[in-house]
Amino acid sequence: MRVVNSLRNSSLTIIQKIIGMILGFVTRTVFIYTLGISYQGLNGLFTSILSMLSIAELGIGSAIVFNMYRYIAEKDIETMKSLMNFYRTAYRMVAAIVTLLGLLLLPFLNFFSSYQGIHDNIFIIYLLFLANSVAGYLFSYKRSILYADQKNYVVNIFDTLYTLIVNIAYIIVLFAFKSFALYLISALLLSIIENLFIQAYADKRYPWLKEKEIRKLDPEILQRFKKQIYGMFYHNIGTFVVMGSDSLVITKFLGLTTMGLYSNYSLITGNISGLLMAALGGLTASIGNLLTEKNTEKSFEVYKNLSFATFWIFSSVSSAILLAMQAFIAVWLGDKFTLSFPVLLMIVLNFYVLGMRKPIRLFQDASGIFYENRHIPVIGAVLNLGLSLLFVTFMGLTGVLLGTFLSTLILYGYSFPKYIYSPLFERPISVYIIEQLKYFAIFVGILLLSSASTLLLNQIHNNWLNLTASIFLALILPNGLLLFIYHRTSEFQYFKSLLYRIVKRT
Repeated sequence: MRVVNSLRNSSLTIIQKIIGMILGFVTRTVFIYTLGISYQGLNGLFTSILSMLSIAELGIGSAIVFNMYRYIAEKDIETMKSLMNFYRTAYRMVAAIVTLLGLLLLPFLNFFSSYQGIHDNIFIIYLLFLANSVAGYLFSYKRSILYADQKNYVVNIFDTLYTLIVNIAYIIVLFAFKSFALYLISALLLSIIENLFIQAYADKRYPWLKEKEIRKLDPEILQRFKKQIYGMFYHNIGTFVVMGSDSLVITKFLGLTTMGLYSNYSLITGNISGLLMAALGGLTASIGNLLTEKNTEKSFEVYKNLSFATFWIFSSVSSAILLAMQAFIAVWLGDKFTLSFPVLLMIVLNFYVLGMRKPIRLFQDASGIFYENRHIPVIGAVLNLGLSLLFVTFMGLTGVLLGTFLSTLILYGYSFPKYIYSPLFERPISVYIIEQLKYFAIFVGILLLSSASTLLLNQIHNNWLNLTASIFLALILPNGLLLFIYHRTSEFQYFKSLLYRIVKRT
């Protein structure tokens, strides 16, 4: 049942992400040609500011879902009622805090940019962003019971319908009114409607959600919960500050136009990463269920296979991005929207490092290890901001991304093996480090070959021919090399036999 749920969750998430990706490209194209690249930069800036305010969430959602795995398995309805009631109350408080913090930032908006090319009132635009963020906390908390019960696919169905409808609304608004404010209002209203539908579905599937008699949360559970939230708070600070600070540094030092150009690359890598992460993210509840069995060897075997698959996918996709990104941007928007090769290289390196964190993060989320390494994300956030500010002055956008890459590599290369890998799998830290260094060495080799290949591709001056050749090379080069290196390993044989069984069953 665990495998069935994982495959169903992952498959529907992938479908939802693909639909969102296609519609996102269409909407982004219409957005740029109706409002301009400066508005795209503004969109990225305010999104980053609001994501940083999300630290007020404290990690409550992740901690709730983690705690629910056990009580769903035990069918402990009373405890789940208490947890959901706590969740609702906490999210209302979070909504109030985010509103207050968001309003306090209003007088400082002019610090981040001069807003050249923006014709709307930036304060009204910002308040609409804030309203969208706050509405999420007020209406979305019942999603958690579906995630914990491995019913991600239900949420994905609602999300897919929302994505389809909201993107159609975006396109109509942009063509008919060329209004960024109406664009944001349509997103706000449709998001609230979607969450109300999800609430209604959850109430029908879990009738106990509507029961009024709710006991107080057990003090022991509450104490454990507070400890997990305390740890998750630090993780959220690290995650959101790193995500948001890059955008703030880019906008402040390089301008909204550069931010807009970079956001087009981020859209592509973000969509690809989201698609790949979604395929893996559907496994979280199953891994949580696996860890309750307390079988270290079985858990380690799952981790090894997952890590291998992640490396293959992210190294080959990173190579494809390096080879085909410039040609794709040129075909999609035009040559004037492309960034330099060093910037692209740093985007690819950050994409790879982000992806390779996923297997161990899945086990971290499923096991609830948030408190023990709580200080690491904060150190990483400070280091990232410091390095980005240092490098941006003489390396520009490349320097900002280099700061992110180095801070991520240094901090998580230390914390993952020490706080997650070694305690969960009862292996020395050196085993993890050697494994990752081997993967990274092979990845660097793939990048060098890909970089050399771009010199040949640059001789093709027709963008469409260049893109076609790039895609062909991206499929052959990394996968051929990885197949040559790994075809005799146990991990490769495992996935080979798994694929054979799936094809045979189909």
